[in-house]
Amino acid sequence: MERSAKIFVLFSIFLIIGMSMTGCSDNTEPAPSDTVAPVTTAGPLYSAGDIIRSAQGSESPAWMVISYDPASDSYSRALIYKNTDGSYGYRTSPNTELSKRTTMEKVFTVKITTVKLESVPTAAPTTVTTAATATVTKTPTTSSASATTTTDTSTAKPSIKAMSPEQGEAGTAVVTEITGSNFVSDLKAELRHSGEKNIKASKVSWYSSSSVTCTFELSNTTKVGTWDIVVTNPNGLSGEYTNYFTVRGNGTEIK
Repeated sequence: MERSAKIFVLFSIFLIIGMSMTGCSDNTEPAPSDTVAPVTTAGPLYSAGDIIRSAQGSESPAWMVISYDPASDSYSRALIYKNTDGSYGYRTSPNTELSKRTTMEKVFTVKITTVKLESVPTAAPTTVTTAATATVTKTPTTSSASATTTTDTSTAKPSIKAMSPEQGEAGTAVVTEITGSNFVSDLKAELRHSGEKNIKASKVSWYSSSSVTCTFELSNTTKVGTWDIVVTNPNGLSGEYTNYFTVRGNGTEIK
C-alpha cells in the first residue's frame, strides 16, 4: 500500500511538470504584416508663377512658369521682364513654349521669386509723367528704325558678356537678351556655325549700350549644337562669343 502511494505521488509530479512545459510552448509569434511602404515619385520642382533663370543668366528677361503638364512631363514657360522699379513684371508677347521638365530643372536652377500669373500684363508699362515726378520706362528702339543716332559713328567695338536664355529648340522662335558693352542702336545680331547659313535676328530691340533683346527664328532643320553669337554695330565693328548658344533638337535634352 505504501509503495502504491509513492508511485502515485511520482506520477503526479511528472504530470505537473509535463503540463508546465506544454504551457510554455504555447507562445505564438505575431503574423508578419503584408503592408508595403508606398513608393513616392518626385514631382515638378517649379509651379505656375515661379520666375527662374540659369546660374549665369540675366534677371531680365527671365523665364516665368505658366503651367506643368504631367502627361508630357513638360513645363509651359514665357519670358518676363522687370518693371522700372525692379519688380516683375510684364511680357512682350503672349507666346509660350514647352520645355521638358528634366531640361528646365537642369539648366534653370535659380528661382528668383513667384508672381500671380493674372497680374502679369502682356505689354510694357506706359510712361507716367506728372508735374512733380516722371517715371521713365525701359523703352527699346528696334533695328527697323531708319533714323541713325549720333552714337552710330562710335569707334568702340561691341563686347558680349552674357546671353539669356543661351539655348533654344529647333522649330521655335527664341527671344533672348544679350548683355555687354558698347551696343549701338540699329545694331545687327546673328548666330553663326561653321558650314551652316547664318541665322539673323528677325528683331533687335536696343535698350542701352549694355543690353539688347533679339528674336531668332530657329527652323526645324537648324543644326543641333553650339553656335557663335555675333553683334555688329552700324559702324561695321563687331563682337562675338564663340560656342555660346546651344540649339537642341525637337524633344531632345541637353546632356
